[in-house]
Amino acid sequence: MFGEDFSFRNQQSIDLTSMDVKMSASGLNVHYRGTENPKHALKDIDVTIPEGLVTAFIGPSGCGKSSLLKCFNRMIDTTTGSDVSGQIKLDDTDIYKDKLDVVQLRARVGMIFQKYNPFPKTIFDNVAYGPKIHGLASSKPELSDIVESSLRRAALWDEVKDDLHSKMGTSLSGGQQQRLCIARAIAVQPEVLLMDEPCSALDPVATAKIEQLISELRGQFTIAIVTHSMHQAARVSDKTVFLYEGEIEEEGDTRDFFIKPKKQKTADYIIGRYG
Repeated sequence: MFGEDFSFRNQQSIDLTSMDVKMSASGLNVHYRGTENPKHALKDIDVTIPEGLVTAFIGPSGCGKSSLLKCFNRMIDTTTGSDVSGQIKLDDTDIYKDKLDVVQLRARVGMIFQKYNPFPKTIFDNVAYGPKIHGLASSKPELSDIVESSLRRAALWDEVKDDLHSKMGTSLSGGQQQRLCIARAIAVQPEVLLMDEPCSALDPVATAKIEQLISELRGQFTIAIVTHSMHQAARVSDKTVFLYEGEIEEEGDTRDFFIKPKKQKTADYIIGRYG
């Protein structure tokens, strides 16, 4: 039986059609033209990210998962030779055509990268950086409150509260650094969190802490995660989207997706015949 080896976040299926949509892509195409080997990375993608839930993007290496994620906050714009067409909406705003300021977009749609990347600053200054540049705190006590709240929400406060101003963020363990990056992202009060394989560089203990954190942040934020682990997708997500060679092969409620896939290619991927 499909799905028998998986542990699911949800024990019952979710009616995704009844959920509000936070972000969406319509007719999205991404070409990489500035390389020796031009590539059509994403092909006519239509997908929705439900508000307040966790959406997981899975698929073989090179299928376009990370490219798609980077489109949602226009980090794809920083890739030399990338050419994006189609529509991406945040609520009712087209993030490419409605003159949305990219700095403000990335405050609303934060991103956690595969390799944790704290600033070479103290723990406090790592988290305080965003609120400072966005003017979210009017006083030092208010800034301190934001830093503490963000570290608490990232399940890191108790481990670092005595070292906020004396220890560099880069001196923490790998798992702590990734949680610090999550605290840094949520400090600017984003609406969406994008996570690009956030556990791939972590050991199993640190991975479990990040997965628990994702579960705790669900509902507070809309979360989209790229993961190479189907078991992780099952454990943390409400919706799963399977990409193959730049196209969406199948998507749906995570439990149904793994237990009763609709397409043979999906079934083959789940049981490890390729990928």
